[in-house]
Amino acid sequence: MKTIKTYAATKCAALTLASALTTLADSTANSSIGTTSRPDSHAPIGVMGDHIHSAGEWMVSYRFMHMSMNGHQDGTNSLKTREVYTKNSPSGSNYTAAAEEMNMNMHMIGLMYAPTDKITLTGMVNYVEKNMDIATNPHGGGHGHTGDHSHDSSGLGDVTIGALYSLIHTPQHKLHLNLGLTLPTAKVDHKEADTFLPYGMQSGTGIFGINLGATYNAHFQKFSWGAQFMKSFALEDENDSGFRYGDTFQLTTWLAAPVTNALSLSARVNYRYQEDISGHYNGPHGHAAPQHFQSNYGGHILELGVGANYVIQSGALRGHRLAVEVLTPLIQDANGVGLDLDYTVVAGWQWAF
Repeated sequence: MKTIKTYAATKCAALTLASALTTLADSTANSSIGTTSRPDSHAPIGVMGDHIHSAGEWMVSYRFMHMSMNGHQDGTNSLKTREVYTKNSPSGSNYTAAAEEMNMNMHMIGLMYAPTDKITLTGMVNYVEKNMDIATNPHGGGHGHTGDHSHDSSGLGDVTIGALYSLIHTPQHKLHLNLGLTLPTAKVDHKEADTFLPYGMQSGTGIFGINLGATYNAHFQKFSWGAQFMKSFALEDENDSGFRYGDTFQLTTWLAAPVTNALSLSARVNYRYQEDISGHYNGPHGHAAPQHFQSNYGGHILELGVGANYVIQSGALRGHRLAVEVLTPLIQDANGVGLDLDYTVVAGWQWAF
């Protein structure tokens, strides 16, 4: 099965990078320097739950994420729109429409508080905006539309709450557990003309879920590196609209280096796998485009990210952090026929006090 080969390749790449970083870290272990004032004391802004806080400390944050998908994937192969129309859908007939482009904007407000040096409590609320452009086969078919059109949705996403539990905390090495709970606050019944929008246009999972993982950070005189793995899975069989997004697994590792006392640059490799959707809409919905079918969601993806962290060192805003990261896919292996991820941009602000 081609997904197994892709999984093996991506896992090998991530482990190879982690091994190389460990070797590099060991070679410079005598030059450790541990200070939270360094710009690279936080991971790239696209990594959530990357650090803990000292007892009594708070942190507020805002992140903006833009994700752009353009074109089509059939497993590891790119498709043109006209080629999508030649594919058989899970219902047995050819697709008569295709989502050519999809954009998502997410606004995330986070809060962290440490009641003790061992435990940091976390919470995040997000607001999601999505747009999808649909092309209809001009030679026949359709799903209630006579030509190309767009879908739009927006609303509160799923709220997450959790805790970070410190296992190791030295100036050079830090290791903590990530424990989280997803709350079903997102709307999952966005419709147009009393018909459910494609599954990917809903604002979140709309279901209780668990997020488990671990994060490691190492800091040295001239650089730092870290790694995190996360597993997210649902606690219910379906949401109020009758379906459930697939469970996810993510492994990421990064290398960062200060270029000044205020600015650091980073590189990151991120591997993510998501299962396809289970269940089925419990009301009228389309059967024309790949995005109308549960088996066309999820898959494997390996991304490369580059980023920058900046810490304001003086003035009234001293200690405030600004950061940005851009990620682009290296390998994509979609479950079925899916959208082709183009790039992701994450920008944010953090303030601890």
